[in-house]
Amino acid sequence: MSHTIIDALDRVIPSLVQPLPRSIVPTDETLSKHTNCLCASRGDFPHQKLLISDYDLTWSILECDLSQCSQEVSAEMVTAWEAAGINWQQRAVINLKVASRELWTHRQLRPDGSLLMALMMHDDGFGSSRILLSGYLQQHFPAGYYVAIPDRRIGIATPSNLSVSERQEIQDSIQSYYDRASMPIGSQLLAPEDLIPQHYYWN
Repeated sequence: MSHTIIDALDRVIPSLVQPLPRSIVPTDETLSKHTNCLCASRGDFPHQKLLISDYDLTWSILECDLSQCSQEVSAEMVTAWEAAGINWQQRAVINLKVASRELWTHRQLRPDGSLLMALMMHDDGFGSSRILLSGYLQQHFPAGYYVAIPDRRIGIATPSNLSVSERQEIQDSIQSYYDRASMPIGSQLLAPEDLIPQHYYWN
């Protein structure tokens, strides 16, 4: 296993993306033997389809220099890690948790001091990945919550017991972030379970 692939293991994290257009056809079946990864629409990059068809779960490598672009986990990396007996998906979640000791970077409170909106805009550019940490978010939203990912850089969590005016305010904020996004994903409020594979290692 090359040093590059070993080093990448310490920087791999899960990420959420929009599926590639159906016109893009995969050119190899390298990942077909990996039971937790599909390659139906993302070429030879490992990914999982989610309950809601607008999004895929994939994995990215954070660059050491955060000013650089990240890269997606490749079939070569998956093959090497699994050949070495490494549970790379679980490692990705551990890396995400370590990078999320501060679960959100900004917040908006209601007049009574309760949390209305948590914004995850971390410097690594993967704020949207933090909405996958459902166990942590449930602690702050015990009555339930919604999530939104208007941009890869931004994850949003908000309580499910929104008033009509609060919901409109939140939706307007999401739409504003989506309209100005450099890497847009989606503008809708979602149930967290729509974005989290049941078998996975989030909590």
